[in-house]
Amino acid sequence: MADEPKQATPQVAHAAPPRWLIAIVVLALLLAATAWWQSHDAAVEIRQAIGSRLAESANTQQAEAIRLEQLQRDSRDLQNRLSQLESRLAEFQTQRIAIEEMYRDLARAPDDWLLAEIEQTLNIASRELTLAGNVRGALIALQAADARLARADKLQVTGLRRALTTDMDRLKGLPLVDLQGVSLKLDTLMTLSATLPLAVADSMAANANRDEEPPPPDGNLLARAGRDLWFELRQLIRIRDMENGDVALLSPQQSYFVRENLKLRLLAARTSLIARDEVNYKEDLKLAQEMLARYFDGKAKVNVNALATLRQLSESPVSIATPDVTASLNAIRTARAARDRPAR
Repeated sequence: MADEPKQATPQVAHAAPPRWLIAIVVLALLLAATAWWQSHDAAVEIRQAIGSRLAESANTQQAEAIRLEQLQRDSRDLQNRLSQLESRLAEFQTQRIAIEEMYRDLARAPDDWLLAEIEQTLNIASRELTLAGNVRGALIALQAADARLARADKLQVTGLRRALTTDMDRLKGLPLVDLQGVSLKLDTLMTLSATLPLAVADSMAANANRDEEPPPPDGNLLARAGRDLWFELRQLIRIRDMENGDVALLSPQQSYFVRENLKLRLLAARTSLIARDEVNYKEDLKLAQEMLARYFDGKAKVNVNALATLRQLSESPVSIATPDVTASLNAIRTARAARDRPAR
């Protein structure tokens, strides 16, 4: 600090700068201030412009974000609709396939229905043969099936008709067993068993009707008493001439049981007939004939007719080796399988 006065003394000694230099400096400062102010204004304007641009860009970005979000929602909706359309298209294709299959079935339906009905008819005929032994019913069913196939010109069923003809020939060669007719005759005999005249009871009733009436109450007392006594003695003791010594004397109660036993024999014969038990069937009819010949009046026409009917029924066969219709069933199933194979 002690040196500062020494340095100031020489500066005071220098000459003052010229005015033009000061003017230049002032002018330069003014120009610099003007340039700074202009640059400041320009920077402010630039900042404002940049701010407005940034605000516009932010608004634009926000709008673009909103639009992008809307586009994303629209895209999701379109994807959902596309998936729905694809599922509906798959359903339509499935329905189209089903409709085409239905059209094919409708085109083939009449012949297929005919074969199905014939198969059902053959199944019924087979059950009739197996369960009831109804040869006539099975033969009628086979003839009806063959007649329907004869009218079907478009079907190639030569093998099926050949099998039907073979089975029909086998059924025609069997002896005819009229189970229904035999059963009706047995029912008629069971109904008549309650009214068929018995040998002993009917003869005794006839003799009683031929007996003389009691003597009239005329004459003296002794003669009338003798006639009454003789009439009573004749009522107590009866003498018959029996052609068959094996005829048993039956009381009214025993006569009722004889008729019921005959009815039971006939009922057992009908049961054996339904079961196709020929041995028991003929044995029951034999016992019924013996009962009818032993206990019933052999001279009565109704008894003679009943006995002849029993002999006729006992000679009728009720058990035969019933064939089956397996050949026809196999042929119809083969024909249906041959028609179903191309559709698959």
